[in-house]
Amino acid sequence: MSVELTSKQVKCRKKHRCDWCGEVIEASYEAHYRTGIHDGEFFTEYMHPECWDALGKSDLGYDDNYYPMDQQRGKTYDESHA
Repeated sequence: MSVELTSKQVKCRKKHRCDWCGEVIEASYEAHYRTGIHDGEFFTEYMHPECWDALGKSDLGYDDNYYPMDQQRGKTYDESHA
């Protein structure tokens, strides 16, 4: 079970890896940041804005067993695995 604690759009201060596609999000670029608790473990993640949108369209989350960094940038789960 997951509990989302924080979810917001941020400007990155350093490089991060997108949790959706695995590509680098450069410092000073916009990203979607969220934190939460999944199965008792704290998590943080960053995503490109287009990857965050793709996640929303896919209607997936940690409880749906999607594999982080295993999708194509900006594409839904179904588009990435067609």
